[in-house]
Amino acid sequence: MFDESTKIALFAVFIGAWFFNLTAEQLAPRAELATAVESARLPPVPPRAMPDGSPAQERVAATRVALGDGFEAKLLTSYVLEGRVVTRREFRHDRTSAISPLDLGIVWGDLAEPGGVDGIEFRTAPRAIWFSRTSDAEMPANWKDQVTNNHLIPANQAVNDALMAIDVGAHVRIRGYLVVVTGNRISPWRSSTRRDDGSIVGGCEIILVTDVEVLRGTRTAAL
Repeated sequence: MFDESTKIALFAVFIGAWFFNLTAEQLAPRAELATAVESARLPPVPPRAMPDGSPAQERVAATRVALGDGFEAKLLTSYVLEGRVVTRREFRHDRTSAISPLDLGIVWGDLAEPGGVDGIEFRTAPRAIWFSRTSDAEMPANWKDQVTNNHLIPANQAVNDALMAIDVGAHVRIRGYLVVVTGNRISPWRSSTRRDDGSIVGGCEIILVTDVEVLRGTRTAAL
């Protein structure tokens, strides 16, 4: 057992180490993007999300795509996500940062409408998003299904530049494919293909992004 002074000291060391790692991650120079995918050879992707704002997702042929730096992606479905960005975190040191340098937490549907996230607090963790509802907030019954954390794999440098320019608060349309990534000494990195399996461990979407657009106004106005 630890006395109170020891607990405080250990907590301070933990916080200091976490802050140091976070600062190092954000201040380290960005690695050159390894991915350069010829998007014209890939299966078609729907032009936009579903009318209710939910992501459009369709099965595609099991195509394999070389991503560079020893990685390969197998396409699972085409995917279109429209929503509002609530978290943003860059990665420069983990094993997949050469192909996936950015996570965006995005809400869609009712939560993407003006005021839709007023009763939710969001935080980021390495390759994860944490969120909680304030005690007095009224939410739609399926509100947790409308929060997504997205590991983004830009198909090329132009897509990467467009993604890196996106800030929290932007309303975006991201088009591409949900994938499972293999190679370069990692266990298979598999995307979620469901909206109801959470957004922390195993519940994140891994998207090979072929097109990204910042929309104006709300989801309803954009459509």
